[in-house]
Amino acid sequence: MTFPRVLAESGLTKPELGRLYGVSRQTIHFWAKRGRAASPADGYTGRMATTITAALVVALNRRLLPLGAISAEARRERITQMAARLQNAKPAPAGK
Repeated sequence: MTFPRVLAESGLTKPELGRLYGVSRQTIHFWAKRGRAASPADGYTGRMATTITAALVVALNRRLLPLGAISAEARRERITQMAARLQNAKPAPAGK
């Protein structure tokens, strides 16, 4: 369950990943350079990042990502739906 795998295999752009994680594309770029997303030790954002990364890895394993050939409008709508679901997920427990 690694952020680099999500970054490499999801087919999502950094701005799209930023929307899914609820952070800026610059934060995604920083995480990519660092080789990992925020960790649970980084507080709420880190716990959410852990939860979202896990969900995106499941989507990769189930071959729901990458999205494939769809129109730009359909892609934006799909990212918006995914972001809403991911942002409403419960964060990983503190201390894990």
